[in-house]
Amino acid sequence: MSFSSSKSIRQSLFAIAAVLAAGAAQAQSNPWTTVGSAGVVDDADAGIVDFVAGEARMRSDAAVGSMLNLRYNVVSLPGFSGPGQYTMRARFRDNGAGANVRLDLRRYQNNGINSLQATFNSDDYAPSSSYQTQAECILVDWDFNTSGYYIEATLHKGAAAGTPALALIQLVPGVCQF
Repeated sequence: MSFSSSKSIRQSLFAIAAVLAAGAAQAQSNPWTTVGSAGVVDDADAGIVDFVAGEARMRSDAAVGSMLNLRYNVVSLPGFSGPGQYTMRARFRDNGAGANVRLDLRRYQNNGINSLQATFNSDDYAPSSSYQTQAECILVDWDFNTSGYYIEATLHKGAAAGTPALALIQLVPGVCQF
C-alpha cells in the first residue's frame, strides 16, 4: 500500500468519524443550566448570602429562621417547547432538620398569572453535610410565546447548625432516566 492511499484511508476514516460525532452531538439534548451564584438575590437578603466558587450559601451568621430567596431566569432552548418530560437536577447541601433547599419552577404569563409548574425539595432526600446531586422527573408544557419562566430558590436556615447551599440547577429535556 502506498503512502498516498494510506493517507486517503485515514482521511476517509476521519471524515466518517466526524459525521458520526456530529450525529451524536445533534442527538444530545440542550439542557438549561445555571450555577448557584448566578441567582438574583432579593435586596432584603443581601446580608445573608455568600457567593463562593459558583455556589450560593446561607451565611453561617444568618439568624435562625432566615430564608434566602434567589431567582434564576429560564430561557428558551431547543427541546423546550410544548409539553414534555424534563429532568430537574440540583446539586445542594442540606445538612438536616436545620436546613432546606427548595426550587420552584414558575411560569409568569403575559396576562399576569403566575403559577407553580414543578417543585424540588431537598427534604425529600437524606441529609448530608456534603453536597449531593439529586434529580426528579417533571412534566412541563413550555410556551415561551406567552410566558416567561424562572426558578425561585429558597434556602431556609431552621436551626443554628443549618448550612443550606445551592451549587447547580439543570433542566434536561427528554425522557427521564436516572
